[in-house]
Amino acid sequence: MLSIRNHRFQVWGLRIAATFLILAFLFWAGCHIFVPGLIKKSITEYGQRLGYEIAYQDLTLSPLRLQIELNDLHLSKEGGNTLLEFKKLLVSLKWTKLVKGELGFDQILLDEPQLLVEKKLNTWNWQEFAHAIEKNLPPADPKAPSKPIKISVGKFLVSSASLALVDQSLKLKEELKPFTVELLDVANYDKEGDVSGVRGRYDLNLGALQLLIPGINKTIGFHHISLGGGLDNPSPNNLGVQLDLKLDDGQILSHWDLNTISKEISGKLKLENIATAPFIALLPANKELLGSSGVMNADIGVTLGGDSDRIAGDLHLSNLAVIEKGEKTPLITWDAADVRQFEYKSSKQANDHSNSSLTIDELIIDHPSLRFDINDQGMSNFRRLFSKPAADAASPENAPLVNKTASPEFKNTFGLDIKTLGMKNGEVFFTDLAMRPNFKVDIKKFNATLIGVSNAPGHFATVAMDGVVANSGSMRAKGQASFDDPRRNHDILMTFRNLPLTTFNPAVMTYAGYQISGGHLSLNLNYRAKDGQLTGSNQIIIKGVQLGDEVPDYQGKKLPLGLAIALLEDSDDTIDVTIRIAGNVDSPEFSASGLVWQAISNVLSNVATAPFRALGSIMGMGGENGINSVLGEAVFLPADQDRLEKFGEYLDKHPNSKLELIGTYDPVQDKQELARVKADTAILKDAGFKLEPGEPIPAPSLTDPRIQSGLRTAYAQYVGRIKLGQRLLMLPEGEARNDQLHTELIAAIEISEEELRQLAKNRAQLAFSLMTTENPGLKDRINFGDIKTVEAGKEGVPLDVELRIK
Repeated sequence: MLSIRNHRFQVWGLRIAATFLILAFLFWAGCHIFVPGLIKKSITEYGQRLGYEIAYQDLTLSPLRLQIELNDLHLSKEGGNTLLEFKKLLVSLKWTKLVKGELGFDQILLDEPQLLVEKKLNTWNWQEFAHAIEKNLPPADPKAPSKPIKISVGKFLVSSASLALVDQSLKLKEELKPFTVELLDVANYDKEGDVSGVRGRYDLNLGALQLLIPGINKTIGFHHISLGGGLDNPSPNNLGVQLDLKLDDGQILSHWDLNTISKEISGKLKLENIATAPFIALLPANKELLGSSGVMNADIGVTLGGDSDRIAGDLHLSNLAVIEKGEKTPLITWDAADVRQFEYKSSKQANDHSNSSLTIDELIIDHPSLRFDINDQGMSNFRRLFSKPAADAASPENAPLVNKTASPEFKNTFGLDIKTLGMKNGEVFFTDLAMRPNFKVDIKKFNATLIGVSNAPGHFATVAMDGVVANSGSMRAKGQASFDDPRRNHDILMTFRNLPLTTFNPAVMTYAGYQISGGHLSLNLNYRAKDGQLTGSNQIIIKGVQLGDEVPDYQGKKLPLGLAIALLEDSDDTIDVTIRIAGNVDSPEFSASGLVWQAISNVLSNVATAPFRALGSIMGMGGENGINSVLGEAVFLPADQDRLEKFGEYLDKHPNSKLELIGTYDPVQDKQELARVKADTAILKDAGFKLEPGEPIPAPSLTDPRIQSGLRTAYAQYVGRIKLGQRLLMLPEGEARNDQLHTELIAAIEISEEELRQLAKNRAQLAFSLMTTENPGLKDRINFGDIKTVEAGKEGVPLDVELRIK
């Protein structure tokens, strides 16, 4: 009986085993033979409905291990470019997660993916693909209960990936390869199991990167980039991100928190040894700039969202060197720059007129060095590097944009406030290649302090500077300037002391045609501008100037430096002159340096051609018309008398020159006026009036009976008594008869050439007397030259003078 039962058990056991084997074989055959083919067919048909081609080489299912392997997938739009392809995708699930109702992945491995992100006709290719999927999704049932699904991934690894980014509108075409991405312990629920976000750790290795920045057509590059960190949910309404970015030998460590209710983002960043060289290439220069050195460190706090965005912290830039491509010496360098307690704030409130602002507690730059060059066309290196070409500036694309919808009372503004800005131990290397020979001067040990720098209208910053010029000279500056527009509003006093004149030889040789062999220069410059109206005072003090040789084959306008030195140098071998200028800085033609040089050039030119004009300008007396005598008389008006006396006083203190006074007369106008003077003198004397010597002869009033009696007496003397009797009988008494008698009297007086020459001589002697009366030492230094004829001007007859070196 027992054997029969054992036999039955064996039979049933064999049947069950056979059934299990058959089912296992069918399951295996389905997973490896039938199901892959069915899936492949379904995916192909689905892709056709979407308008895309989805194809792959092989699909392997491992049901017992819950593993899927997909090889050589290809996704492309029909008739378009490939969006995605990869060599291998391996997905493994976890039994322990699945039995808990959670979609848990043990690992997802993606090998050699190639991803294309392309924008055509304002639409991205992946955006278009997602839209196609949404169109083919079944409509959602609003009544169906929705329960969030827990999803977790133990390891997500992308290796040997490449990413192509193409935007035809921006002419952007960049490729990032190869790079790796690793995410660990990623989940969409927090530690309590509530589905509220994403947490996990990640690692992204991008390798080398060369990225073209759209809009500016410049490339930023790094040899090695990697990104790591983690995600967490510290509370249901907060998402935390640790983001650690490594850029070559530096790194940016940051932590970010997102409040999902207020949408506010706050972060802390720490920059360690970030190279500045890749960022230098992004500067908006017309020629490529290179960063040969420079490291950046910073501690920064960021708050985004709410009523305003805020970035604050400390920044340190050390060992910076910026060089222009093709040049041997750097454009700018510094040892260290510290930006302490800065805050950038951008307001989002519509009624806040100060939309953005930058405040800095202290900005200190240690040992800055600047190269400032002017090329042979007269353009500075900074203007050449950063100014827009005229054609570009005038193009419609660069025209300022006007927001027509904005209220005219509302204006976007940027507020700048730097409490203290300082530069220590700086250097400036100046070269002017437009001069022949080239002009070079250095400023060393340059220190500057600016307090209260702000671009708020009406706010002035205090400025103080000092330094060493040309190794032996010194410079100091103090004053105030409005950084809202410093050219239009400032009050600056600058002093230069003991500058060697030989340093300026290239300028003197270029513009005056001489060399300087010795001497020192000091300057006191005071410039004031208010609302664009500028006045400037330039006191020039030259000590012990020694004039060298003339420049051979000089092509320019040679200035009479020898005569100028003789005229201007005093008994202590010192030249002290002040040049004043005025103008409107808003004028396109305005140039302060141009006005100063024009004034100096005019003075130097007038030294030879019009010494009295030169002296008038030097002494601040005006006198653009020189010294003029009254027509027909050896008389100078009080203003010219005063100038002659002051010229004498000036020349007495400047003993290295001598003058030659040249009497002048106008052969036409002086002849007419001298006859009038003789006639009027006779009339006034015969009428009993006393004339003061040296005073202009007044025009007699012919309505006065005494003058009428004098007129008749003078007429009888010069014209004749018979003629007088005829006129008195034939002409009716009255104003017309007196005028005719006066005119005929003047016409009857003959003026000889000798009388005109004597008039000119008397004029020169009168000028001599006015200059030497209080300065008798000048008598030996003033001579008389030959009489000249000239043409009288509006101011009278100009007195001629020639300057000689003593």
